[in-house]
Amino acid sequence: MEKEWTEKNARRHISPTSDIFVRYLLASPKNSDITKSFINAVLEDAGTAPVESVKITSPFNLRQTVHDKETIMDVKVQDSAGRSYDIEIQNITSAELMERLNYYGTHLYFDQIGESEQYDRLKHCIIICLLRAHIYGYGNRVVPNEKMHHVSHMVHYDDHETPFYPGGDPQIYHILELDRFENNAEALYDIDGSSRQRKLSCGLFAWLRFFSDGAREDFMEKYKETDVLVGKAKREYEKFLKNQQLRDAQFRHEMWLHDRAQDKADARK
Repeated sequence: MEKEWTEKNARRHISPTSDIFVRYLLASPKNSDITKSFINAVLEDAGTAPVESVKITSPFNLRQTVHDKETIMDVKVQDSAGRSYDIEIQNITSAELMERLNYYGTHLYFDQIGESEQYDRLKHCIIICLLRAHIYGYGNRVVPNEKMHHVSHMVHYDDHETPFYPGGDPQIYHILELDRFENNAEALYDIDGSSRQRKLSCGLFAWLRFFSDGAREDFMEKYKETDVLVGKAKREYEKFLKNQQLRDAQFRHEMWLHDRAQDKADARK
């Protein structure tokens, strides 16, 4: 077993969805323009208005990451309207994912106010979860053209045209299933149970292509990528691979994940 990842072999182990890299990329204040671009790509694809600016409320801290293997890997953001965002990228999908997301979303919502504060201070929360492996149809194989961007919307059980919350859902969930993503900007995805299909928005397509294939050295040239912020994200990825402290942080986190998985397997025996 390797004792460390060198710059030469790190690319085989560290992908654009690796936990520490994602925190480094999306939770570093210097990269708030990247974070804003990704959020807006998700919102645009769902037909939602973009955010004007974002503030990272859970900034990346390498020292904390190195010493605390169990540090939370999600990214917390607030926009100029006061709405809160939680971005999470999961490389392994568990059957309990939906319960976990609901737990996180609920906490994100009620953590906005303290004791004796008024309810009118509460703002909507948006939870964005990018999955390497799908949760819808969990356990079944991926079928071409299946829906990959799922957006929650609560309605009355006996009237699916009327929102349950007149002012909009307190928490809105976006789930993106990367294993359903086709590296083709013209690919069509199902909308519902009918024959209706649609393409991904250009912005979301560019970001999902980066997260799925951005580890390749010739990524920008191969795809003739012109999105400035995707290009910046690619440069940050290359910097990450060259930085020994960052590589080691990802390596130690991966080893901890393997140890935890082994402990769980042993406990089931």
